[in-house]
Amino acid sequence: MTSPSRKLAAILSADVVGYSRLMGQDEVRTLSALRSLRQKTFEPVILAWRGTVVKRMGDGWLVEFASVVDAVNCAMEVQKELADEDIIKLRMGIHIGDIVHEDEDIYGDGVNIASRLQEQAAPGGIAISAFAHGSLDEVVRSGFQSLGTSKLKNISQKIEIFGWGDAAPAPDPVTKPSDRSSVMVLPFSVSGGAADGELMAEGLTDAVITALSRFSWFLTLPRNTSNRYRDKSVDIAQLRRDHHVSYVLESSLRTSGARARVNAELLDTRTGKSVWSDRFDGTAEDPFELEDKITRSILSELTSRIVGAETQRVKTGGDGSAWDLMMQGRGLLWRISEEDIAAAQKLFHRAIELEPESGLGQADLAWSYGYQGFCGWGGSLEEVGRNSILASEKAIAADPTDAYALAAGSGARSFSGDSAYGITLARRAIKYNYNLAAAHTVLALALFQTAEYEEALEHVGEAFALSPNDPLKSITLAVRGIIFLMTGQHEEMLDNAQVLIRDFPGMPTGWRHLASSYALLGRSDEALKVVNEKILALLPGHTAGEAGRTVPFGDNIAARSHFVDALVKAGLPK
Repeated sequence: MTSPSRKLAAILSADVVGYSRLMGQDEVRTLSALRSLRQKTFEPVILAWRGTVVKRMGDGWLVEFASVVDAVNCAMEVQKELADEDIIKLRMGIHIGDIVHEDEDIYGDGVNIASRLQEQAAPGGIAISAFAHGSLDEVVRSGFQSLGTSKLKNISQKIEIFGWGDAAPAPDPVTKPSDRSSVMVLPFSVSGGAADGELMAEGLTDAVITALSRFSWFLTLPRNTSNRYRDKSVDIAQLRRDHHVSYVLESSLRTSGARARVNAELLDTRTGKSVWSDRFDGTAEDPFELEDKITRSILSELTSRIVGAETQRVKTGGDGSAWDLMMQGRGLLWRISEEDIAAAQKLFHRAIELEPESGLGQADLAWSYGYQGFCGWGGSLEEVGRNSILASEKAIAADPTDAYALAAGSGARSFSGDSAYGITLARRAIKYNYNLAAAHTVLALALFQTAEYEEALEHVGEAFALSPNDPLKSITLAVRGIIFLMTGQHEEMLDNAQVLIRDFPGMPTGWRHLASSYALLGRSDEALKVVNEKILALLPGHTAGEAGRTVPFGDNIAARSHFVDALVKAGLPK
């Protein structure tokens, strides 16, 4: 007997419609059709969407997915493949919840609810829970219609059900409004003499859309929507009316031999004004290498510009939605002061109250607790650590593929001393969204805790390359500074501290690093001045020992001791 293992997962329950009747009419034909379905359609599609069949019945399956997005996409693809099948029809139900593996079987609420939802689906249709529905992006979500709230057999709570297929009216082909702001990447226009310019432009359009879609900070409209506007004159105001899109990226590609130049501009559809524009040049014999370089260059600016524009917008035009409350909170969070972070947390809690199942606000709440612990503003380290882990776990549960939530979880675990799990979550975040700078930052933090300084510095460098003006760059600067301390790069630590202070003067970390680097460089008078006029002004009565307990060193005892000694040398009481 194997011991039970419990985890959170998305479960797809599929069942053959009228199986007993079909077997009674023609057993041989039914079994042949079912075998063909399983071998040619159902299980290959499951594999393609990273699912695992955990239980096969004569007329059905239970399939486990790490992501509810993969589960829903898999279900839709299978149903579309079977649309013209005249023998076998399937009903499918999907829920995300707790499951237990034991003795090669699977149990738990996730399984029970998915199975009951499957019974509510129309033949050829899909029924999903509100929790699963809330984890989808707006484009996929719009294909499902509410079927109302029902009491399912043997399930204690009532559940709102959303249906896809014949159980629901046909979805509107035009993107529907969303609280979450959205961006459309228009097809790159082309000029110049290179024969493969059109192919490069098409590749760039796909690459930017794909990369942007991995950010949970906004909704990215799919390629088939933006492709309607290829080689057409575009009215930005009309795009907003037709697709409810918030931002539009217009780009042009000019080629000459192996050289390429891209001009890109981000427009706010609400005002028609340019939010950002820039030019990117590249030369490469390998077109894929050039495509990657230009895509990453655009992404390094685009994501932070959209977030910056959103946080600025909600200062004056917020509508009280969960999304706007979260963006208001982010604007305060990234200013890094004790008062702003406390105010941000109130906004995150309000967003969570409005959409408790979506995960909206939970990852940001986790980051806020981390900041409080890092700066010494939020009570005991144990308390802020627990709060950060709890919030990040809820964010990850809402979408296990959300790199931003995974990165928040990594930071929370590392801050609480679990560097091994911090590394695991950070690498998973990078897997789902390599371009998320914060994922590289938290991996660097966890690697620092295990004294893997060389690799940690590589990921810090990657974070800055991906997003030089990233909203979370204060953490990146803090991590880089403490690595410089441990690698004896005191001049570099000094320079890094000055940048941290310039951009985040209310954050004690930069002043601690500045005082430490002055002391280690033999500049004692300057170190003592920083201690007395800055550190103790921000944190009255602060000691070197408290600073050492605040910084998340994990099991890197040598680093903690070295940091405390440097602060004592600077003049901070031990």
